[in-house]
Amino acid sequence: MELNHENYFSQEANLEYMSASQFKDFCKCEKEALAKIIGETKEEPTKAMLVGSYVDAYFSGELDQFKEQNPQIFKKDGTLLKDFEKANDVINAIENDPMLLEYLGGKHQVIMTGVIAGVKFKIKIDSLLKNIIVDQKIMSSINNLEWQQDSQGRWYKTDFVETFGYDIQGAIYQEIVRQNTGIRMPFILAVTTKEDEPDKALIQIDQYYLDKALKHVEELAPHFDLVKQGVVPPQGCGCCPTCRKYKKVTRVITYHELFNKVMDDGEQQND
Repeated sequence: MELNHENYFSQEANLEYMSASQFKDFCKCEKEALAKIIGETKEEPTKAMLVGSYVDAYFSGELDQFKEQNPQIFKKDGTLLKDFEKANDVINAIENDPMLLEYLGGKHQVIMTGVIAGVKFKIKIDSLLKNIIVDQKIMSSINNLEWQQDSQGRWYKTDFVETFGYDIQGAIYQEIVRQNTGIRMPFILAVTTKEDEPDKALIQIDQYYLDKALKHVEELAPHFDLVKQGVVPPQGCGCCPTCRKYKKVTRVITYHELFNKVMDDGEQQND
């Protein structure tokens, strides 16, 4: 399948190719990731996602197409509804920052495909400069720390890069670009926040973290691909909407068990 801007997000493309967002979905819950791919579950865009997509469309020259696809966030005169006006503040902040504009001024929405650990991947780059990959991010904050849970169930605090898997995205993008150009380019996040006075930053993810994330992708992508193909049954997280939808009660739990679980989770998050 040859990808273009019209079919990049199609079900057919998502079945044939893995993507960074798809890989991250599988890491969270294989059942829900598969449900999204086959169209069983449709993820409705949140307000935050629509604000980010509006800004992306503005700088990529795809604003008319965005308006056609998302008429619900616009007034009759074509201006944004009040709940989405923050997008214009973000755009103004970027346009008044020459360095940020420079990094966002490369080739927009560049589509590439490649193979990682035998699995076909697709990427769509926000801004591709001569030797730099730039991905635009609209965040609530650059400095906030978030709670994450490791594979042993232990809670720890981390920054937005790890919380949202941007190191994984960077690793995938860098490897696919290398396969297409022969150059291993740095991966840089062009970040602007939705705060009253938007914060801004250009953040290069260190190669150490990209290499570590790529190994993670290489280890898990073949398994996730088998799940997509129906060879291996998907494992559920037990907490997401898809898992709750198909959950069956298999035993009686005591109030003591429930109370201890709630208390343990609360204590771990407050440590």
